[in-house]
Parts: sequence; structure tokens; C-alpha cells
Amino acid sequence: MKSVISVLVISVMALFAYFYPDFREEYQPPEFSEYEMKPGGDTTARRVPKRSFIEPIANENGMILFDFWDGFSFFRDPWVAAPSITRDRDGLGPLYNARSCKACHNSGGRGKLAESGEMAKMALLFRFLKADGSVDSMYGGQLQPFSVRLSHSKIQSPVIAEGNVTVHYEMLEGSYDDGSKYTLRKPRYELANLGYGPHDNDSFLSARYAPAIYGMGLLDAIDEADLIAQEDRKDKDENGISAKYNRVLNVKTGELAIGRFGFKGLHPTLEQQVAGAFVNDIGITNPIFKQENCLEHQVGCAQAASVESKTIFDIPQKLFAPTFYMSQTVTVPPARKLQAKKAQLGRKHFYKLNCHSCHTPSYTTSKDYPVKTLANQRIWPYTNLALHDMGEGLADKGKENEALGSEWRTPPLWGIGLQKRIQGFEGYLHDGRARTIEEAVLWHGGEAGQSQQAFKALSKSDRESLIYFLKQI
Repeated sequence: MKSVISVLVISVMALFAYFYPDFREEYQPPEFSEYEMKPGGDTTARRVPKRSFIEPIANENGMILFDFWDGFSFFRDPWVAAPSITRDRDGLGPLYNARSCKACHNSGGRGKLAESGEMAKMALLFRFLKADGSVDSMYGGQLQPFSVRLSHSKIQSPVIAEGNVTVHYEMLEGSYDDGSKYTLRKPRYELANLGYGPHDNDSFLSARYAPAIYGMGLLDAIDEADLIAQEDRKDKDENGISAKYNRVLNVKTGELAIGRFGFKGLHPTLEQQVAGAFVNDIGITNPIFKQENCLEHQVGCAQAASVESKTIFDIPQKLFAPTFYMSQTVTVPPARKLQAKKAQLGRKHFYKLNCHSCHTPSYTTSKDYPVKTLANQRIWPYTNLALHDMGEGLADKGKENEALGSEWRTPPLWGIGLQKRIQGFEGYLHDGRARTIEEAVLWHGGEAGQSQQAFKALSKSDRESLIYFLKQI
């Protein structure tokens, strides 16, 4: 009888281990590779940055570097309302979120967030979303809190800003399986000073925290076929993970493509992502998005946009190109102490907890990518750039193309351990609610719920080793 029970126990444990590999104590991650120390391949920065993430890729030189720093000037310096004497800097607005790229992407990383009760800062923008995917009739798809002030014969009505948002946080208490406590903060947003009356009853506000920009060109250079190969919408392999790519319009080609940029995967290319930021965040039309963001009832906005319309409120190709190129070629910081015993233990837990199923460690970029220094590089971004159901705790109430409210694109993890060193503060997830990497892990739900529960079941030292690994990559 004892032998029968033993066989049954062993069989149950074997099945449990098969479906829940994070519980296999003997589980071994892939063999460590020295290439992991250079997450951007040959483009990786030669040294760990101290004050800024903004540095050109390491395998470029000569006039190309001049183009990089030329683009950086447009990233850094504020734009002004037109007409002005600074013809290479005018075009701001009429409605906008920020006056420069740097205002949201502090030092090439992420901008500072508001404390509870304060007005939201520029690094946090807000989308109006609806369950059917349409935009708000009064405010469009994105709230614009600022407007230009102009005096001109064509402007009979003032340009009215759309409104502001105050941030509030609710503190949520929880505990690990060993009894130790943690606190998470859940944001709540309060609209104020709406310039055009109430928004639609079925519109919901959703926050977006501007991401770090380093390594974007390498993500752009991943072959689309390598991403699509990871798609598993119906979880055919029955591992609980259903990678899904948003299908979005490539404005230049007029065709649908997989979205790889933005928290919901709304842009298929980095070029389109940068162009979208110009028109939606700074209010500047460009070679890809040529239409002003003024709605029909925003009379002052339309009048301001008509001022010297052939040259004003537009960024021509000669200015857009270097800005886009700079965004392509910001280098990735090198990994740090990955070979340390604590990091290697954390690396084992990363694979053991199945984190790698969404945060795909490595790719080789396309050999045909137009920027040859980014082509055919072995990179370690730790993302599949796909949408995943992250659970109700992180869900908003809208739909964006094919992305549902609970679905978010997997962000890259490279360099996240340098946030505090470079920026002086930390902020994670799509709205910055997580103040530490540990809090970000604890917010994981939905498809990542099993990994989150396994993380909570780890001992304190094992949790610390996993976080330590993440801080080194």
C-alpha cells in the first residue's frame, strides 16, 4: 500500500512540476553568456553612465556623431510659439503637453512624478479612452493641459487649454508568504479646469508615464518575424501566457503592422512613435502626422494653427530627421555585476519563476536594418514587445485598436537598475505607480499572476537576489 501511495505522490508532483516549472527545485536557467554583459551588442556604452542615459552608440564615429548631437539639441531645447525670430525652434502648440522632449524624458530616462494631491507633472500624460475604441468628442484621444498665447489678426478667440489633472494615491497593504509586509500605492486622477465642458460620459482617463529612450533603435531593429513567432493568442502551448501583438496602421505605408512602441503597442516603428510624440505632446505637425490636433469646436486652436500655415506649426524633414536619428542611436548602458553570486542566484529565480516567458531575454537584430551599426547585433532587452493581460489591478477601462483595458505591452528591462542613480528617483509601470522594482513585480496579475505568487512565496533573501539581478541587467 505504501508503495502505491508513493507512486501516486511522485506522479502528482511530476505533473505539478511540469505545469508549474517554477516549483522544480532542480530547474536550471540557460547557461550564462558573456554577451549578457553587453545588452546592446557592439552598440553598448563603454562605461556605466553617471548623470545621463543620453550617449551615442559605441560603434559610431565621425560625421554620424555630429548628426546625433544635432538631433540631441532638438530633443533638449524648448520649442516656442510661432511666429518668432527662432525659425528652427518655433511651432509649439497650439495645444500641447510639454515644450521639449527632455521635459518628459529626464536625462533620457523618465521624468519626475507628482506627490499625492499635486497636479500631474509633464512626464505623465493622459488619454481619454472608451470601451469601443473611439475618442472623446470634446477632448479627442489625449488631454492637452497647455496652450500658446498669441496676438495675431487671424486669432479672434483665445487658445484654451483643455484641462489639468490632480494625482491622488491610495495606499494598499499586503504581505509575503513569510509574513513580512509591503505597501503598494494605487493612483486616482481628478480632472480640473476643463476648458470645453464635461467629457463624454463613457470616456475614461488613463495615465501614460513617458518611458526611457535608450535602446529604442535596437528594439526597432528586431525582425518582425522574430516577434510574430512568439505570438500565442489562444495559449496553444497551455503555459498560461498568451502573447498578442496589436495590429496598427503604418502611416507611411498605409498598411497594418504589429505595434511595438507605446504601452499599448500603438506604433509599428520608432519613426512613427517619435512623430506621434511631436504632434500629440508638443503640438507640432511633421512629415508623418500632418494634421493639427485641433477639434472642430476648438476655435482658437484652429485660428492659431492657421497663422502662416505654410511654415508655422510644422517641423520639416530637415529638423525631424536628426531628432529621429538621435532617438534611434541612444546607447544602452552595460550590465554591471551579473557574474556576482547574488546576481546569478537572482538570474536563476528569474527563469524559475517564468519571467522570461514575457520578458524574452535576447534577440539578434535584423541584418537589413537601415542603420547598419544597429543591424545584426545580439541584444538583451528582456521583452517580447507583446501585449499581455496584466489583471484587473493594472487595467483601465478603454480599448486601443486591439489592446483591451487589462492588456499592456511588456516593457524592456535593460538598464532599469540605473534609474535612481541617473535620475535621483524611481518610477515603474505604465503610470509610475510602482516606486521600486519590487513594487512593480507585486502589481503583476493576470497572465503574470502565477509568477507574482511564486515571488511572494520566496524567502526574503531569494526575493532580494532576484531584484538584485534585475538591477544589474
